Amino acid sequence: MSSGKICYDIDPAGDVLCTYTGDGQKDPFLATKTVVPTAKALLYAFLPAGYPHTVTTDYLPYQTYDSLQAFASSITSLLASRAVLEGLGVGDSKSSPTGALILKITGDTISRIATILFAHRMGQAIEPECKFYRFLADIFNDAAQFLDLLTPALPYLPKLGVIVSAGVLRSLCGVAANASKASLSAHFAVTGNLAELNAKEASQETVVSLLGMLVGSLVVRLVEDKHVVWGLMIFLAGCHLAMNYRAVRAVRMTSLNRQRATIVFREWLESGAVLSPAQVSQRESILRKGRGDLSSKTGDYTGFCDFSTYGELKGWNPRGYHRYDLETKTYFMGIWHRGGYFYMRISLKEGVKSPLAAWFDAVNHAYHFGSAFKDGLESHYESETPLGYVDEEQKESIFAALTAAGWDLEANALETRLPVRVRVGDRKGTPEKEGLLRHPGHQEPKHD
Repeated sequence: MSSGKICYDIDPAGDVLCTYTGDGQKDPFLATKTVVPTAKALLYAFLPAGYPHTVTTDYLPYQTYDSLQAFASSITSLLASRAVLEGLGVGDSKSSPTGALILKITGDTISRIATILFAHRMGQAIEPECKFYRFLADIFNDAAQFLDLLTPALPYLPKLGVIVSAGVLRSLCGVAANASKASLSAHFAVTGNLAELNAKEASQETVVSLLGMLVGSLVVRLVEDKHVVWGLMIFLAGCHLAMNYRAVRAVRMTSLNRQRATIVFREWLESGAVLSPAQVSQRESILRKGRGDLSSKTGDYTGFCDFSTYGELKGWNPRGYHRYDLETKTYFMGIWHRGGYFYMRISLKEGVKSPLAAWFDAVNHAYHFGSAFKDGLESHYESETPLGYVDEEQKESIFAALTAAGWDLEANALETRLPVRVRVGDRKGTPEKEGLLRHPGHQEPKHD
């Protein structure tokens, strides 16, 4: 170090950790550590290193509300646990320990089976819909705690049913909460610091749980009246769900699941604007519209879209619906319509990695349903450039704008089941034709 030069150790946020002066030859080498206030140092013990530059901007709002809901949940869990112990006969000389043990074993056994079944059935849907499942997990948890409050007043067999039901709900809560938290943590970690972020979250939960247990112990000791307990549980559960709702509302996911993709594409169709993740987070619903709800421009036609196998697409023919089959180079699409309701299914062809373009077409078809039915679906789609037609070049420009707005188009959050593709074999004398194909059972809808 040359004479007169000053060097600094800095963290990712740019804060100075230590200042160095002197070169150790002409001038003495001195190191001066930056004094960090105690409160700030204590806060840093619970935040990821380099905060706020190592996490997304929605990390702190989410963690704040998450800590508040965990505090409320800690108190309600103590009230519910006391009710369960009373229901199992703790403090009652007439109760049988064997009977209590059988109740516990039965509940645990069925809840473990429920865990396996729920993880198998819904495991792939949790990551694309992590905000929904994070909130749903706490609904399951609160429902289980209210069932716990019933156990002291019930005879043996109904009590068994309640304990089993509460155990199943807790199992569903565990699967949904753990899987959705993992997805949210991956979203928050922007510098590959996922392990440290999870470790710091565990520290935060430990402190909040300890505070909740201290306050809960006082509440349990002071509150004995059943009516007061129920009133307190309703209040705390309401606070718990409200804080959890605010927490997931604060998250700005950058992956395009069905609901977010629909919001983005519909806004582009209406105004030509590309919404950012922050704008979409203010519009998306937490508990509704997650399965791919669509509607026409006027709102006269509503329905939803789903991905399916080729067999499901071709074999599904509900009574009373008019059916239309579409085929492009990348997918097959079935459209079923009756009155003001429609249903779409998409089967992607082999080699298609992202279903985003197919979903854009589904939103576009739904948006222009009013005009399509006015013209007649068959003549509408047989036209080379039907109303609302968007070619591949335009789609590429839209997707480029989405990437520039902060969306992660590499993440496939549209398919909530095992991604299945259709392998199309060549058959001599039967050239593939792109466009609308009439189904054998097709009927043209009548218009008044």
